[in-house]
Amino acid sequence: MWIVLRPEHKIHLSQAAFAQANIDAVGLALQSILPSDNVGELVQQMGFEQCDRIIFTSKIAAQLSLPFIPDLPSSTYIYGVGKTTFQTLAQWTQQYPFWCNNHQLMMPQVDQQTSEGLLQLPSMQSVSGKSVIIVKGHGGRNALAQQLGSRGADVQECCVYSRTQLSSPIASQPWELADITGMIVTSHEQLQLAFDVYPHFWLSSLKWIMASQRIADYASTLGIHNITIAQGADDAALIHSVQHLME
Repeated sequence: MWIVLRPEHKIHLSQAAFAQANIDAVGLALQSILPSDNVGELVQQMGFEQCDRIIFTSKIAAQLSLPFIPDLPSSTYIYGVGKTTFQTLAQWTQQYPFWCNNHQLMMPQVDQQTSEGLLQLPSMQSVSGKSVIIVKGHGGRNALAQQLGSRGADVQECCVYSRTQLSSPIASQPWELADITGMIVTSHEQLQLAFDVYPHFWLSSLKWIMASQRIADYASTLGIHNITIAQGADDAALIHSVQHLME
């Protein structure tokens, strides 16, 4: 059985996706997500209509902010990190076609749907003097702001939600340590929380699937070595990695 570490609102959806692929998995939440106070006011104060580039780091960041972001000029570049984030933006622009004046949305290559992959896009290279707003949660995706700032961009972060550690883990179904052969993690923070909650010797004995090389690099400092890097953080990419290991 595999554990899929997800925020609380995603655990049942992930378990269902894995079950449909005939993979025995349990969704496990170590944190919940809470919208920021006065999201509408926060978004409206950011000046999105004057921004050159907008980056949405997650599906929930897009869902919370999009109702408050004004119509954008065609010169604005819009990015989604990951497939589900991109799909949320695409659905929004289909419903409100004049929101971004019909210019293209962008996301990293299929095998690089991470912050690092986004930073490699051609339109992210010459950003000196450009204004960039990153729509995100508190504490996440710091590499984007750091790298874009080092390239000369004027970066603002619009934090529309926070992650709160749960007092006790929540699982989509009962499980025991002995049932688990592998664990799947899509963020640095989830990985650290797992080490805060569960025995280190047990975690280090498992197979791991991780959504990026950055997470894997950190995992190796914790004593994890049996690591596979997935081609994205959505359920489809994670399922593909599990299937590859099962071949």
